[in-house]
Amino acid sequence: MKKILFLSVLIVLILQAYVLAQTSICGIGANLVKDPYNKKVFVFKTLPNSMASKYGLPEGAEIISVNDQKVKKLDINQVTNLIRGEEGTKVKLEIKYNKEESTIEIPRVKFILPEKIQDKFEIHWKQIAPINARIEPIPQNMINNMSKKWYAEVVPFTNYWLARKAEFKNSYDVCMSYPASEQNACLINLTNREINKTAQDRHLEIQENMLRQQAIQNSINAVNQIQMNNNLYNINNNLNNINNKLRY
Repeated sequence: MKKILFLSVLIVLILQAYVLAQTSICGIGANLVKDPYNKKVFVFKTLPNSMASKYGLPEGAEIISVNDQKVKKLDINQVTNLIRGEEGTKVKLEIKYNKEESTIEIPRVKFILPEKIQDKFEIHWKQIAPINARIEPIPQNMINNMSKKWYAEVVPFTNYWLARKAEFKNSYDVCMSYPASEQNACLINLTNREINKTAQDRHLEIQENMLRQQAIQNSINAVNQIQMNNNLYNINNNLNNINNKLRY
């Protein structure tokens, strides 16, 4: 359960920078993330019916350049600003997908993103999931090309919460199959149970981290003790040699 529950680095994945913000701007409708270790920029998600989706920008593709400007040294907001522009103009993206590089030009259009209306399931799930988290499957091409360190941080976290959400949805559907008079009580019990499970898993994670740190410290202590014993052995040998020379 290493670093599964509360990884701050996952905020990078959870709070991805939309190419389109909540206000009316011109863009292509793609959701980007940046690997903090190898600095690659990926298309995490394309919005339904967006220009990015219509023109075939694949989810998980690495963006190499925007209008011939390399993006590896840019932060995610700078990349986003390069992709935005005047309505009716096009943005040229150099991308890499499935080990093949290609160039795609996509028209910029004006969007107003509607506020997401949370249904009853999402309201209950929000009480269980990490704050502000948008837990969604990671595109395979992105998984294949992210750094090993980010993979170790992001993928277990995402898989854990996707599994938890699927389990919760199954139980939620059972509650909703009950008579209306019993649904709320079932949902309250279900939500409380899942909140307790999160707390238990968090406690277990803390214990595992403490044991891991203790094991590391024990290894360091053992190495230090071996080194100390070797030093003492060498000192004793040197003293014996000196004594032997003085004797003769």
